[in-house]
Amino acid sequence: MITYKGYTGSFTFDEKENLFKGKVANSNYPISFQGKSIKEMKQTFYDSVDEYLQWCKKYDKIPERSSLDSTE
Repeated sequence: MITYKGYTGSFTFDEKENLFKGKVANSNYPISFQGKSIKEMKQTFYDSVDEYLQWCKKYDKIPERSSLDSTE
């Protein structure tokens, strides 16, 4: 699991594609991320969450929070 700004993501490694793939847990909005390394995967997770938050702000939507994160 990985967390950022109150969002929790889970990921797996796809051996056929040699790629880490993940998505934000318990979100109705499809926030996904991937990378060829842990470092790249983490950065795309951070970028995906930031893009979602920017989208919410642009369209005056209240951001949905991952219910797995109890700190916020």
